[in-house]
Amino acid sequence: MLLCVGLKELEELWTSLLTRVGFIITGPVIRTMKYEGMMELSAMLALLLTWSQFIASYGITVDPPVNLEMTDPGHLGHLHIHWTLPASLENLTDCLVRFQLQFFNTYEDTWVTIRTTQLSYSAQFDLEKDARVRVSTLLRGPCVNGSEVYSLPVEAVLKPLRKGSMGSKVKGLSCIFYQKEYMECTWEKGDKEPPHPQYNLFFWHRGMQQAMECPEYMHFHGARTGCSFNWDSLMEFTDFNICVNGSSFHRPIRPAYFTLQIQNHVKPAAIKTLNLETLPSGHLHLEWASSKGKISDICLEYEVESRHKGLFGELLQRNITRETTLTFLSMDQGGSHCFRVRSRVHQFCADSSFWSEWSQPSCLPVDAPHASVSLTELEEAYNPTRETILLCTLAISVIVLFTLSLCLWNFRRMLKIYNGKKGVFFFPYGTKGDFTSPSIGANAAYA
Repeated sequence: MLLCVGLKELEELWTSLLTRVGFIITGPVIRTMKYEGMMELSAMLALLLTWSQFIASYGITVDPPVNLEMTDPGHLGHLHIHWTLPASLENLTDCLVRFQLQFFNTYEDTWVTIRTTQLSYSAQFDLEKDARVRVSTLLRGPCVNGSEVYSLPVEAVLKPLRKGSMGSKVKGLSCIFYQKEYMECTWEKGDKEPPHPQYNLFFWHRGMQQAMECPEYMHFHGARTGCSFNWDSLMEFTDFNICVNGSSFHRPIRPAYFTLQIQNHVKPAAIKTLNLETLPSGHLHLEWASSKGKISDICLEYEVESRHKGLFGELLQRNITRETTLTFLSMDQGGSHCFRVRSRVHQFCADSSFWSEWSQPSCLPVDAPHASVSLTELEEAYNPTRETILLCTLAISVIVLFTLSLCLWNFRRMLKIYNGKKGVFFFPYGTKGDFTSPSIGANAAYA
């Protein structure tokens, strides 16, 4: 209900509230914090601060919602949250009543805030973790002097059902939506898989009333390892919830929950048709047709791989394009050129996707060997960096050897000239000068 209270009572109430969330208060001033790591309570503190500032000025409070509950309708994580209006606000006509809902998103590790005039809301939660929600009343209008008043939040927590040992649940669910026509999901066994497990898969999306079991299980050595979904049972751009549970000798296997957006798991079919021709200008023109299926052509991008084999070895190149044609300059008319193409859904139609398989190569000349060459073999056969280094090293070695040979030849020539003319100094870059060595006898007489 709405109350007019004194500032002393408000200060005592504010002090008790802050103490509950981890502060030690002396009077109206915050002295110190009891512990760090208050990120989880930051949203609540901001709400309490706004509320405290208002009631310090006007002395008005509002009651929080009542009967807050979370219910699980069996939608594998899509929970319903509902509450009721406090009795003090049922007959209120001169103010707008709204509610602020906060729930903890365990997928992104953050609090999400929603404001609504409704008394219910639905949200996605990870049922392997605690589901936490808070709801406050927001009041605005003449009854609160034209300002906005927040109530204290009420909180509800839904604990997960922990059946079976932790190591028994499956892990690593992988789903591929082939050509947007059917989807296959496979899982890996748990770290401590019980003997002879029998796995079950259930799924739900917003186009379904209730969760359903896998329409067609996939098997490996007699054990269930995945599920195949036909197109009629799928829906894009919404949460697609999956639960894999099971039992072993009447003992439960811990459920594993997964949520995905299936439009982010699309893998197109391999491209079937490639046309390669040489233009009169000498350029190579490559054209292909997108694979058939339910994927729109405007959502596809292509990777074109070209392999040229000529005088200087093999050269491997890749290009990304959203067109279905590409023209290349042929540097070596006598060599062979081979091309292959693959596709995927680009970033403007999905957050992620899978590359299709490579098309069969198309080559000029037609009889160029290519069929048995894989991408890994091409990369191993041609390493541009290694060959460039070897060629540069060889060129430098030849230049150095040639220079040394020239210097040695010049030195031997000068040595021959010097030995043929004893007593005469030879100046390579000047004039010759006669120099007669003194005799031994002259040196003795001088001494």
